[in-house]
Amino acid sequence: MGIDFFTVLLTVFVVIMYVYLILVRKSILIKSVKRKLIYGLVIGVSLFILISTLFIEQSLDQRLRSFLAMLLVLSFLLDAKGLSDDRLILGPFDKNGVMYRDVEKMALLLKENEIRLNYFKNGRRGPMMKFSIPLEDLLAFLSGRLNEEAEISILVEEDK
Repeated sequence: MGIDFFTVLLTVFVVIMYVYLILVRKSILIKSVKRKLIYGLVIGVSLFILISTLFIEQSLDQRLRSFLAMLLVLSFLLDAKGLSDDRLILGPFDKNGVMYRDVEKMALLLKENEIRLNYFKNGRRGPMMKFSIPLEDLLAFLSGRLNEEAEISILVEEDK
């Protein structure tokens, strides 16, 4: 048996998705921090798919589909959000992001090893992002990009 049309379509989809994710990732200048649990979970599921592919008798088409499924799961490791040159990128498939000129207010919460950033647009709060860069670098980056009316609040969390 040859390769099924669905497998060819899935291959094209995976290639296009990886190209897109890599382009989005390259446009992000300051990446948001991810939770370590996600890395372990994604790698664990990928290894399970790989091991099951190797030890179960399958046709070439089924093996290729299993490999593509593993690549789909691994694509979550390319998932990135952060700050680009002209906008906040909230996720890999967030085509437009939030332009800095549209942000009314930013709130920065300083914790031990991270800065939690939250923004407000049209009176609504956006999703929180975490960064592990020095506060001075983040403020210097944002000061040249936010509009002049935008307010930046800095909150410090103290240990109890």
